[in-house]
Amino acid sequence: MTAHDEWMAGTPLGAPLPTSSYPLVTFLTIASGLFAAGQFVILDSKTPLLQQIKAALLASVLLGFGAIFASNAAGVYV
Repeated sequence: MTAHDEWMAGTPLGAPLPTSSYPLVTFLTIASGLFAAGQFVILDSKTPLLQQIKAALLASVLLGFGAIFASNAAGVYV
């Protein structure tokens, strides 16, 4: 079956994770994001810029996904 056939058949998309695991994933991603943010905060000003950007990007992505999973766990599907 091709992608066009599936599109025309109207097969629904499903979540890759069961909805019962959203609270756990929320906790793990927010806790990891806060840890990464803490690591970014304590970086010395002499730390290379690329390492600072990587730490900030990791914290931002984890906290962003944590916020999405938190809203999904509360029943607000975005």
